[in-house]
Amino acid sequence: MNKVFALLLTAALPMAALAQPDVEPLKLNAENKLYCNAQTDWCVGINTEGTMETNGPYATSRTLRSDRNIWDLPDIPNFKGFTVWPQLIRLSEDRAIVGVIGPAQPDYNLETPLSNGTFTRQDLYLFEVTLGEPSSSNLVFITPMTATTSLRTCFNEADEKKRGGHCMDTYRYQADIQALAGKQQADGKEYPNLQITTQATRSSAGPSPHANATAAQAAPVPDKQCSYTATYQWNADGGLYEPTQPVPDCVEFLDPQAKKKP
Repeated sequence: MNKVFALLLTAALPMAALAQPDVEPLKLNAENKLYCNAQTDWCVGINTEGTMETNGPYATSRTLRSDRNIWDLPDIPNFKGFTVWPQLIRLSEDRAIVGVIGPAQPDYNLETPLSNGTFTRQDLYLFEVTLGEPSSSNLVFITPMTATTSLRTCFNEADEKKRGGHCMDTYRYQADIQALAGKQQADGKEYPNLQITTQATRSSAGPSPHANATAAQAAPVPDKQCSYTATYQWNADGGLYEPTQPVPDCVEFLDPQAKKKP
């Protein structure tokens, strides 16, 4: 009976709940100019002065005496518009989730001009990185971090009078990410859950950032649909994080070409 119980317990272990993940802040290190944890045993940087083959974000460890270029997407943007995500989710001594923040795919343009304004957006790119021998890097998650649409809404004195002098509409989207306890996978690897909390606001009474408003509001008003909290779990089959439930469609805040829904 004891042997059978032990076998059942072993079979159940891969899906056992994990403790709260170890999230370490990364700060700019004055000596190496990289973003490092407190022990400086893991650092993340972005090379922009080399060649197309060497440019891009990378992780390095002085204790493991290893470094690794982490960008594994097929397209290579101009990394001068990217910054290091100032956190590291430690999974083991030689394995962590690190990230960079930069313009969104596919064009990687930080700012998109509109006929009556501008649109800017930045995404968070998270990579699972293993340093040491052998080293590896895999993209595991992409999520919008910030998006702002600014639109000029007055084109004559009548417009200005109708809108009470408020002639710029601003629509903002911002996301925060937290690592939560997840489950151990069948292969023995640990993957935390990721919790995304978003806040979307609009400074206009219009239904979307791409539809003219008939009245104006001076203070930003929260958008209930696109201000939400969602949990993402590791999907071993797809090799990416996926939401546990469907998330709201916030294309009006996140796409400069979005149109008002019918």
